[in-house]
Amino acid sequence: ATQLASIEEDRAVEETHEGNSAEESYDAEKVDRSQDGAPGDSTSVTLEGDNGGSYFPWREELESLVRGGVPIALRGEMWQAFVGVGARKITGYYNKLLDERTDVLDEKDLKDQVVNEQKSSPKKDPKPEKWKGQIEKDLPRTFPGHPALDEDGRNALRRLLTAYARHNPSVGYCQAMNFFAGLFLLFMPEENAFWALVGVIDEYFEGYYTEEMIESQVDQLVLEDVVRERFPKLAKHTDILGVQVTWVTGPWFLSIFINMLPWESVLRVWDVILFEGNRTMLFRTTLALLDLYGPALVTTKDAGDAITLLQSLAGSTFDSSQLVLTACMGFQSVKEMGLRELREKHRPEIIAAMEERSKDRKSWKDKKGLATKLYSFKHDPSSVCPQVDSKEGADGLQVNGDSGSTTLGSYLTGSALENELDEGIDLQDQVKWLKVELCKLLEEKRSAELRFMLLLFWF
Repeated sequence: ATQLASIEEDRAVEETHEGNSAEESYDAEKVDRSQDGAPGDSTSVTLEGDNGGSYFPWREELESLVRGGVPIALRGEMWQAFVGVGARKITGYYNKLLDERTDVLDEKDLKDQVVNEQKSSPKKDPKPEKWKGQIEKDLPRTFPGHPALDEDGRNALRRLLTAYARHNPSVGYCQAMNFFAGLFLLFMPEENAFWALVGVIDEYFEGYYTEEMIESQVDQLVLEDVVRERFPKLAKHTDILGVQVTWVTGPWFLSIFINMLPWESVLRVWDVILFEGNRTMLFRTTLALLDLYGPALVTTKDAGDAITLLQSLAGSTFDSSQLVLTACMGFQSVKEMGLRELREKHRPEIIAAMEERSKDRKSWKDKKGLATKLYSFKHDPSSVCPQVDSKEGADGLQVNGDSGSTTLGSYLTGSALENELDEGIDLQDQVKWLKVELCKLLEEKRSAELRFMLLLFWF
């Protein structure tokens, strides 16, 4: 217990030692991950760094155990130790958040309109909480049918999400959070799950779920750099097809692979993310998926086939051990320090592009080619890609309750800025129609796959 409690302190010590080890390099043409290449490629250099090594005697052993999979009986306690729940917890803070504005936090009260109106009157300094309605919609969509999330479990989930939205108003509520909170509730008590959620969103994924989602956009540009270096043939092939891998990997990152990977694979990836305390495993897992399925991807003949395959490959990865081993060992040279350097490179581009777009959307010109990479998170995809109303969870991410759902359509049309570029209305209309049709097919396929998996689960 003493060793686990010191993980956060040791992690801080490790960060001060980053970069002290000798630089490594890897082959830019294809991935000889077992040997270091010669230095000289600028992207290779930026990807190097040292995520800590072994600064305390049992670090290496614990890291190996985590990568091998935390035993399910210990997962809750281990996750709390990794995130530092005990150090983060402030006595009484969680209950204060729940009592601060409203007492309506139980499902039975919400069913009674009179009780709801009486109890929901704000106690002081009322401010609109627009995320409430979205939370209510998402409660039954969160791991439906799981016995731990019955009526009492949903009440706990509602309280947890409400508390977090009040704790961090700049984020409020994002639709992916119901799955993060639900996952934590499966492994730890309610208040501890709240503090684990705080650690993940406020620290590990800081800036990911704010209204503009700048950090998530930055990470996608970083990922593109890494993919182009590690898989140049695949990158060239997708360029020819007019497909960007980030159209699909964006949802992977935002959901932290929940509902994207099979359940056991999700848990194994989360083991490593929480242990390492950063987002490096997101990149390694994505690279591992591309490595496993790259040969199939380069055989696709059109954009539709490529996107469909990219969509389905993650959900087909049932061998969690192979995935984690490939990610952690095959791509161990992709480290947090190098990713930080690439983020520093791309962040000013994202911020400048968003500021310019916000000043005058109709006259904004994509001089640096960022239009096809920036996500239009506030764009309502309902006009482009109809949203599937499915209890199996085919709904997309929705940001801050009233910002519009971010389905696959908004990733495919995330670059559809509200200005008209000088490419001709007719061509734009044709592209838009093709995207609508593609979105419909992908949503139907995803919904069918989810129904099939549910049938397998029940029978």
